[in-house]
Amino acid sequence: MFYNVINSCGEKMKKVICWISVFLIILFYPMSVMARIVCNDGTISKSCDDCHQGCCSHHGGCSNSSSSSSSGSTNNNSSSNSSSENQKPTITEKPKSSDNTLKKITIDDEEIPILSNMDYSTIKESVKILAVANDTKAQINYLSNPKLTIGENLIKIKVTAENGNVKEYSLNITREKILSNNKNIKIMVDGKEVLFNAYKSDIFNIPNDKNELDIDYVLEDDMSTAEIIGNKDLKEGYNEIIIRVKAENGEEQDYSIFVNRAFLPKTEIIEEEEKPEITNTEENPNILSFLASTSLIGGTSYFIYKKVKK
Repeated sequence: MFYNVINSCGEKMKKVICWISVFLIILFYPMSVMARIVCNDGTISKSCDDCHQGCCSHHGGCSNSSSSSSSGSTNNNSSSNSSSENQKPTITEKPKSSDNTLKKITIDDEEIPILSNMDYSTIKESVKILAVANDTKAQINYLSNPKLTIGENLIKIKVTAENGNVKEYSLNITREKILSNNKNIKIMVDGKEVLFNAYKSDIFNIPNDKNELDIDYVLEDDMSTAEIIGNKDLKEGYNEIIIRVKAENGEEQDYSIFVNRAFLPKTEIIEEEEKPEITNTEENPNILSFLASTSLIGGTSYFIYKKVKK
């Protein structure tokens, strides 16, 4: 404003007059401002009528004194301060995490790969499961120490993100059956239990007219099996009978029973010497003559022998 006044002076007016005019304007300008009407809300009007018609009817009246102006300025500042105090700073809320993924999962301290569908095998009756989420604000729900039955056991792992998003993982734990290696057996021969030393029995002696043993057995484990080998048509002398036990897991153990079957006794046959056939002398008279001649010759010879000897 002051710049415009100086420019309007032009070259015709003396510079002294121009500067005096500027000085007077600067001197009396604050007084003109102080004489204006100030509404109670701090709004300045040029006249009381304007005030009443304009702001005062809406802002609680006005004042035309300098003190009122000062008061109005004070009120305006108080109102501004009050307004500033009532206004709270705007806080930008951080969006909630949507991370509902797993970071790690272990079963009995053994870490397994993380998949939507996971498989694990064990022979234990129970396992300890530990699942950890990538986001610490996510919640995880699952059965941490399940009791397992033989076969498949499905465990659901539910991860809920901070914003409520849910992801579900499936963990299928297969409990394998432990196959027995029990090969124990109780063996009876003729109703009496057989005692074994290093899976071998004492020798059983049987007569020749018996060619097999009466063997019975009881297995300690119902899942095992037994087979009798070599108990048919026992030969005379030494024999070995084997009872082979096969456990559920396939392992085998042989139990040996030794048998001595008696030999059949030998029978001696004595043949009689043939005797000369005696023919009836009545039917053959030549025989009688032959006998008489023979006796005569023998007697004569014996007599001569005696004589010569003397």
